Order: sequence, then structure tokens, then C-alpha cells
Amino acid sequence: MARAAVVVRVAATPGDLDGIGKIDASYSTDRIYRVRRSELGFWLDEEQVSPPLQKTYSRAEPELSDRLLVASAGTEIAGYGELRFDSWSRRAEIEGLAVSAGFRGQGVGRSLIEALDERARQEASTRCLWLETQNVNYPAVQFYRRMGFRLCGLDETLYRPGVPGLLPGEVALYFSRDLA
Repeated sequence: MARAAVVVRVAATPGDLDGIGKIDASYSTDRIYRVRRSELGFWLDEEQVSPPLQKTYSRAEPELSDRLLVASAGTEIAGYGELRFDSWSRRAEIEGLAVSAGFRGQGVGRSLIEALDERARQEASTRCLWLETQNVNYPAVQFYRRMGFRLCGLDETLYRPGVPGLLPGEVALYFSRDLA
């Protein structure tokens, strides 16, 4: 049976929020980026890990707004993306982006990024898309790089040690993509 075409649209109903809540955003990876440092700099080394890392995310439930987009396939929510605008920095921050495991590798993430980019351009003077992911989320880093994002920073102290679900050595990586 053929799957319904995926359509990206503004989340508009409580059913959309329920669908977002059902998205399995977990991942497994056999590669990470190990953060190395010198006195005045940082760099990332790609490193193979065995056994593969498993990560499951818990996230806050989003609220309906014109900044919350869903990718729907018929009645099923395949993914979502959410923006937050920062007027001071003129950035559109991707607050959340997830594609359900069964829809990965089918262009859903790309469609969501393109729709978020288009939405960000509608906000006056927004200059870039900006997001945070983790050095251990190799699949996400690869995806964002393919989508034209560049590494623009990191934070070794963002994640509090001892938080459930935190992986050893997890560091926040920041990426941006110019809109101009």
C-alpha cells in the first residue's frame, strides 16, 4: 500500500499536537563527534563508538501557533518543526525538529527545514536560522550540514551532569544557516 504524500503545514488542531507527542525521536549511532580543546580553541573529531549509542528524547509539549509546523502523511504526523524568533539577534531559532523513525530518509526533514526557512523569511529582518544539537547526535549533525548549516559554536556546560537520558561527554553544538 502506497503512503500518502507528505504535506508541511501549520499545526492547527489538538490532533496535530497529539501526533507530535507520538513521534519517536530516538536514534542510534555508531559515530559521534568528540570535542577536543586547546587553550584558545575547540575542534571536533569524528569517532566510532561500540556498542552504538542509543538516545531517547523527552521534550516539552509545543503549543499551537503559526510557528509550529507539522509534516503530515494523510492523518499521520510524520514530523514537526518549531521556530522561536529572537528580535535582539534577529535569529529564527529552530526550537524543535523531529521526524518519526518510519519517515526518516524520505525527505520529510528537508521539507520541514525548507518550510521553516520560508516561515523565518516572513519575519521582518530575520537574518539566519539557528539551532542546537548534540555532539553525540551524529545523524542530526550530518543532516544539518547537508541542509547548509555550519557549525558556529559549542557549549560544554549546557547539559547538567546526572540528568536522566544524558549521555557521557554530551556537548551542545550550535549551527546556523544564513537567510540572506
